[in-house]
Amino acid sequence: MGRRRVVSAGGVVLRMGRRGLEVLLVTLRQGAVWSLPKGQVEPGERYAETAVREVREETSVEARILAPLGRIRYHFTVRDEAIPVAVTKEVHYFLMRYQAGEPKPQLAEVEGAEWVPVRVALARLSYANERDMLHRALSRWEKPSRSLAATQV
Repeated sequence: MGRRRVVSAGGVVLRMGRRGLEVLLVTLRQGAVWSLPKGQVEPGERYAETAVREVREETSVEARILAPLGRIRYHFTVRDEAIPVAVTKEVHYFLMRYQAGEPKPQLAEVEGAEWVPVRVALARLSYANERDMLHRALSRWEKPSRSLAATQV
């Protein structure tokens, strides 16, 4: 069995909308999977740059980083020409504030992109580790600190 390591970055993008605090989510597999926008780090790119770029590419939304939230790591298996490959994926997340744009999915990567009220998103996100990232983002959003202001990009 082969092995592969993938490093990605993404954002928990928040805004105050008509329905209260909302988070930007993407959908995959005909709406069966709800996730945070993220994508692979390109050579020479910093994690924060990747997060901003991937949010823009996957959703057409411009967002600004407020603070790092940490990383998650998970494992899965894929087939590469009938050979199983064990993949370790590491995703670095950032708390981001909405700046401009309306969600429009990049169909080559995701099927949908939309603003979802936070309470709904916590129930809808498909993966527990992404729900944890949303909880981390909310704790930073509701209680801004000096360190949060110092990390604005």
